[in-house]
This record gives sequence, C-alpha cells and structure tokens, in this order.
Amino acid sequence: MSDFLFSSKRLPAGRLTEELESIYLEDPIPVREYHGDWGSLAVSSSRYTGFAPVESGTHLCVVIGGPVLYFHDNRFLTGNDDQAGTKAILAHWKRGAVDWSEDLSGPFVILIIDKLTHRVTCITDLMMFIPVYRFQRKPWLALGTHVDALAGACGLETNFDEASLVDFILHDVVTFPYTAYRQIRQCHPATLHVFRLRQGAALHLERVPYWQPVETAPFRHLGEAAEALRDGLEGYIERVTDSMGRVAQFISGGEDSRVLAAMLPKRLERDSLIFLNSMTREGRIAAKVAAASESRFLPDYRDELHYLFILPEASRLVGSGHQYIHAHALGFHGRHGLADYEAVFGGYVSDTLLKSRSARKPPLARFFSFLPQWPLPGETRTQPVRSRLFPAHLLREVTRRRREHFHEVSAMRPQSAHEWFALWPMTMRLGISNLYSNRRLFRSYEVFMAKEAVKVSAACPTRWKLNRKLFLAAFAPYLKQTRFLLHADGRLPAFPWWVNFPLHATIWGGRELARRLRLQRRYQGSWADWKTVAASPEWEVAQDAVKPEHLCLPALRAAVSAGALKEPGLSIIQRANLLQTCYLVDRARTHRKENWQETSARAL
Repeated sequence: MSDFLFSSKRLPAGRLTEELESIYLEDPIPVREYHGDWGSLAVSSSRYTGFAPVESGTHLCVVIGGPVLYFHDNRFLTGNDDQAGTKAILAHWKRGAVDWSEDLSGPFVILIIDKLTHRVTCITDLMMFIPVYRFQRKPWLALGTHVDALAGACGLETNFDEASLVDFILHDVVTFPYTAYRQIRQCHPATLHVFRLRQGAALHLERVPYWQPVETAPFRHLGEAAEALRDGLEGYIERVTDSMGRVAQFISGGEDSRVLAAMLPKRLERDSLIFLNSMTREGRIAAKVAAASESRFLPDYRDELHYLFILPEASRLVGSGHQYIHAHALGFHGRHGLADYEAVFGGYVSDTLLKSRSARKPPLARFFSFLPQWPLPGETRTQPVRSRLFPAHLLREVTRRRREHFHEVSAMRPQSAHEWFALWPMTMRLGISNLYSNRRLFRSYEVFMAKEAVKVSAACPTRWKLNRKLFLAAFAPYLKQTRFLLHADGRLPAFPWWVNFPLHATIWGGRELARRLRLQRRYQGSWADWKTVAASPEWEVAQDAVKPEHLCLPALRAAVSAGALKEPGLSIIQRANLLQTCYLVDRARTHRKENWQETSARAL
C-alpha cells in the first residue's frame, strides 16, 4: 500500500481516511479502513500490484512499498491477484521461516495485527528507506508512514518541535530519531517493533533489530565485493521484470543511469525519461545513452520556476522535516502516465552507498572534481551548531541531538561514523524524499536500494568506494558500450580517475573559465536553477506572503520578522527549507487551502 495510519484507540469512521487523503493536494487515492477492539487502521491504495491488505479472522497484514520477494516469485506484480504478495509474506511469517534481511529487498514496511492477542508487529526495511513514525502515550499507540498525517490523527498538528525545525532549516534533515513534532519519533531501521495492546494500554513489548551495518570484513578483496554487488543487482532486476513487458527509467548524463539502462533486459519495451529546464549538455548525453540501450528517449521541460510552484503539493506529499525540492517527477508523472508503467526504475543512492559521497574528504577534492579522493580522519558532525537567526537554547539542543546520533552510529561503525551519520537510517539522507514522492505516484524501483547494494556498502571500507573503485569493478561490463561517451561533468565514466585526469581537468578548467567570463549563459544543471528562482519576482512574492503573525512558533516567527527569508547568511536551499517550513506550519494552523495552491495549479 502507499501509506497506513494505525491507532490502538478506536477512532470514528473516516477520521484516519481524512488524514491520509490530506497528503495529496489533488486526486487523493482511495483509502480503506478497518476497526475492531484492537483499534483502527486506515490504508491508502498501493501503486504496486499484489500488495493489497489481507484480513482473516485472526490477522490483518499491510505491506507498504513494493518489496521484491526472494523466497517466492514476483510474477504477481503483473497478475490479477491484488493480494498475492501480501498473502505470501503473511504465510511466510506465520511459518516462522522469515529472514527479513534476506527474504525481502528494497524499500518496505510490514504491519501485522494479531486481532486475537492484540499484538501489533511493525517491520522496517534495512535502511528505513520508508520511515515509520510513532506516537505513544499511555494508553494510546499510533503508527504511520506520513508524519503530518499521523500528527493530524493524534491531534498534534500544531505541536511542532522548534529544535527539529531549526535542524531541518540548517541541515536539510531532522536528526534521527526526532521528527518535526514534539511527541512523535521515528521508528528504527531493520527492526521488528512489537507492541501488545492490553486493557486499554499500549505496551511496548520489544524492539528486535534483525540487521545492523556493523563494520565487518566478509570480502577478501575488492573484486569479490564487486562480484557480489553485480550479481545481486542483476538478480534484483530479473526478479522485478520477470513477468513485465513495458517499463520506464529515469536517465541522465551520468554513469548510474547508463549502467541501469544497460542492465535492463532488452526484451522489455523501455522508455527513458529526463526532465530538464531546456535541452542541455545533460540531455544530449542522455539521448545518446538511450540510443545505445535501444530505448525510446522522452525528454520533457519544466518552467524555470517549477520548483517554486510545486512547493505546496510537494511539501504535503513528502511531509514536514523532509525537503520538498527532491520531488522531481511531480507534475510530469501525470503528463507521461508514469502510473501506467509496470515499473519505473531509478538510480538513486548509488553515490551515497557505493561511492562514499558522505565520507569526509579533502576540501580541494570537492571543488576540483578531477582530483583523486581519499578519506580524512576525524569527523565534523559533532561541531556546535551556530546561527545568529535562532535562539541559543535551540542551537544547543540541535547540537546535542547530532552528537547523540553520532555516538550511536560510531558504536556500530567507529571507522566510518562521519559517513554513516548521514546514512543510518536513510531519513538522514537529504534527498531521500525523492523516493517518498515517487512511490506515492507510481511503481518506483530504485535498483541501488536492493539489499545486496546495502550490505556490500556496509561491508566495504571507505577506501574501496572512493574514486568509484567499487562501482567500476562491479559495473565495467555495463559501461563498455558507452565508454567513449562523456559524463556530463566532463569525464569518461568507464575509466578510473588517473586515466581521466588530463581530459577531465582540461574540460573542467575550460568550463570554469567560461563560467567566470560569463560566456556560458544557458543553465546546464539537472535540477532547479536556484539562482534564477531566487532572483525572480515570484520568489519575492512568496517570501513577502509569509506573515510572522501566522506562525505559531516564537523562534520561527522571530526569524522571519528579522528577515531570515532574505538572509544572505543562509544558502538558497536553507531559505527554501525555511519557506517550506513556514508553509507547513501555517497550513497546520489554518486547515484551509492558501493562494499557494492556486499558484501551483496554474503552473502545473
């Protein structure tokens, strides 16, 4: 299913449905409710075939997302039995034979309610790609997969956590396990959360991790890890596409999407989509990759202010404390009928998991992309958080939370805590809201979220992943066909950094000179041109529309009154975070559609 809300307290019919429908600004999807002496449950329809809820006399089972089964075939993904996948998972669980770390792959949440014993079991995926949020106050337990919907169901829609909002504005995420709301916490990744409801009280029975990304060394050498990674992703794709005939993928001028394009079976009808501001260098390369893989190339173009116009709809879709700006397919999903494809593949988190994007590296290597990378010792995650816009007590609290999270991660991964601070769980990854949006709109499959990618990433030292060593060792065969086609950043992805160095440095230097001399006028990026957005009259209007008196939080009200939305000390992205936060806080207060929504509808 797409989302669920569970309450151990029985609620009036339609109450939970109202909250799940509020996730969508337009075209809410159908919601089904269940009620009993164990409480109330609402589930919105799934984009994935085969994962409808299953109810028997003894159990209720809900599957969120589209997990790929390894203990059973996945032909139900294109079948006529809309409960086949859920039935298989529930039966496997009842037999006591399930290994959650091996039997399911990709993003998922499983909720099982034993109606006779009043035991509620919630299982999260390896990295908590799909988060679960928890409200627990005796005698009430409530769980949900959308933080704002859960807050609304519990009457907490204005009970925001100011420290969390400051954290989000400054760091793009809310530090685990906190959320945008004071009384709501994130559940844990790769964990069975088991609750027993007894005599009106919701008792937390146990929390059992079934996997952790501890620093181990199961691979003797890089080649062995690369082989396990390649075999794992090939198997994942084959399991997904076994019964399919027509799929799509997101394509770009990079290396992850060209690997994916080469891995997808040629027997499929394949469409390659890219969304740009205009036909740029990125788009021209993507067209050549699509041609090499014999797929149909479908470019589309957005208004240069698209990412401003989608703020209301995208913010509601991904939820408070998650960046709306990564809802890249929103608006295009309807135009291209993405929900009609049997699968839409993406290549997200490859950089994160397989190339150690979040590792601590020399600053020069970040600026001069042609230089080699190596891991630096130490960490910077626990440094005091500073900002002149927000009260000192809130900054101290954010610092405390970040240090607390760092120490928990470092207990599992002492050598790579700086990197895994931003990975464990995946709610710490700023772009993960891309998945939150996509999975609610169409059948999204992110290949690099397969369990093999996660486990190989956890098992490999950072030095194996930097400079794309692991990636090249695993996927060189799939880069062969496009080995002489430049990456959008000016290198040849099929070759290591030392082969690319002369070419990459020359192209980088030429482009940088053209930029400084203002000879390159057309924006060449993949996503929003935030400089153009921030310089537009519409951005100014959006900022001026935020009224401090409409913000119920003292720190937020004071910051906006002091001109934080135009503060040069904040980056453009931080100001976008602030604008998103103001919209959601004001929406929670008013419970009515604002002029924002009218602007969004006109734009889309």
